[in-house]
Amino acid sequence: MLFGKLKPTVTEEDKQWIEDVFIWFEEEYGRVYLKNVPVILPTKEFFPFDFKGNQSDVHEITKLICQYLEIKGVDIELHFFNDHQIKFSGGLVTAQEIEGSKYSNRNTLGTFSENGVNRFSIGIENQLLLDPVRLVATIAHELSHLVLLGEGRIEENDEELTDLNIIAMGFGVFKANSIFSFSQWQGTSHQGWEASRIGYIPEEMATYALALMANYQEHMDLSWSAHLNTSCKNMFERNLKFIQKNKDAIRFK
Repeated sequence: MLFGKLKPTVTEEDKQWIEDVFIWFEEEYGRVYLKNVPVILPTKEFFPFDFKGNQSDVHEITKLICQYLEIKGVDIELHFFNDHQIKFSGGLVTAQEIEGSKYSNRNTLGTFSENGVNRFSIGIENQLLLDPVRLVATIAHELSHLVLLGEGRIEENDEELTDLNIIAMGFGVFKANSIFSFSQWQGTSHQGWEASRIGYIPEEMATYALALMANYQEHMDLSWSAHLNTSCKNMFERNLKFIQKNKDAIRFK
């Protein structure tokens, strides 16, 4: 910062909450596990196949994410649905509304349900087949429900906690990059711009959580951060600098 004290991208209240959640993650998963969770990236190293945007790709991605989340011995049924907004002729279209400091989804991209002992169902909005980053983030989020709810770690659904969980389990780059999108669309007689936000936490919180994990794991090589979009990378670097300069004020370390 040019003037004043370096600050994170989150409020003090959100900072404390995120750190409380990650301390709980450490209690649940163990320090050794969390210290060694790899950062999953949108590369052939982690997704070794050509993405064609079809439903078979979704099945393949789901299998891979299950491996990375160490989900075993369960039956997962995938189904697909349409819930995407229609683009109108003028103005911006948003997929999410802001209510206070929280986001409220206006359309559904993924669903999770438990269908019996070790049997789960995940629904994927067909529009996600056009966006592999958001597709991976959504599948990881829905499988995170399985890790938290399905494995009995929590009794009541908590969407914000579920979003933070996928960051703790290595999908922070996908989570952060998927939150905000701004793109142009072209119709038969009109064109315009579409802005959308997905998920339950904003970029400011996602990048603070990502920086918290990077500091916790004592990453010496941060080359993976090049996969963050420009906005998220700037926020991540700001948060990491804050954390490293204020280590005594960080409880998750």
